[in-house]
Amino acid sequence: MSKPLISIITPSLNRAQYIREAIQSVLDQNYPHVEHIVIDGVSTDRTMDVLCGYSHLRVVSEPDQGMYDAINKGIRMARGEVIGLLNTDDLYAADCFEAVVEVFEKSPQSMAVVGGIAVFEDKNNIRQFVKHVPAINPDELWYRLIQGSPVTNAWFFKRGTFDHVGLFDSRFRYVADRHFLIRTALDGAVRPVPIARELYYYRRHSGSATLTSLDSRTTQYGLLRIDILLEDIVALEDFLDRPVLLDEVRRRVFREHGERCYRLATTAIYHHRWKQGLNAGRRGWRRNVLWPLIFLEMAYRRLCKEFTGHD
Repeated sequence: MSKPLISIITPSLNRAQYIREAIQSVLDQNYPHVEHIVIDGVSTDRTMDVLCGYSHLRVVSEPDQGMYDAINKGIRMARGEVIGLLNTDDLYAADCFEAVVEVFEKSPQSMAVVGGIAVFEDKNNIRQFVKHVPAINPDELWYRLIQGSPVTNAWFFKRGTFDHVGLFDSRFRYVADRHFLIRTALDGAVRPVPIARELYYYRRHSGSATLTSLDSRTTQYGLLRIDILLEDIVALEDFLDRPVLLDEVRRRVFREHGERCYRLATTAIYHHRWKQGLNAGRRGWRRNVLWPLIFLEMAYRRLCKEFTGHD
């Protein structure tokens, strides 16, 4: 039986330092039917020089509205039956394409497969894995998608998922992946089949918006963190505004919204962004009159962690 074509979508902008290794992780799969689409947002470093060295790539370089707009362009171009998302600074685990296809062959009605991930960083030319997160099991789906780690890039989708649910919401520059996965799960037609192995390796480095060792108390990362938290809150409010929502989903979204409002308020105040801090408090209060109790609870937990090292 012929193996299905896998389309890998890579959004790209000024990642010449890392993108070669990402491309090589696809080539090293030795899977016979792959198309690798790179959507570049008009990089100004040597990214395009690197991409021109790979004749097998399908490359588009043009202005876009952010990473998820680029991903949507790639999905529209994709010809594969299975679609995966690879960031320029990350890697696929060895032989993961074969493992994914095997699961789809055993579960032909399934629309998605999800595996585990690992986070690595390179220090002094030594690669170290600093975190491992397993695949999402069915009994923890809502927790992982709303409050935990959704391991977005360890998902592989049948292309019918995007036909059925739609594309990523490009209003969001940072959190459209979690928003999309929650929408997908709420649709009910897509439930990921977990695979008990790591499929994807995330790179932690100072240039990453979400996987960085930088502290939000630094100005450099703190202001970015404010933007990310505000997006988180807006995305969660999209679901709270739905007239019909599963009880567990509403409960988890409600709680996470309150916690995100706390984090935004405290981060904004720390960086003297008073209006943003006040806005976070208002959003939390408007959704939950008991939000001040969440604020106090989380502030207490933070103090305990600071002084004792324990939550």
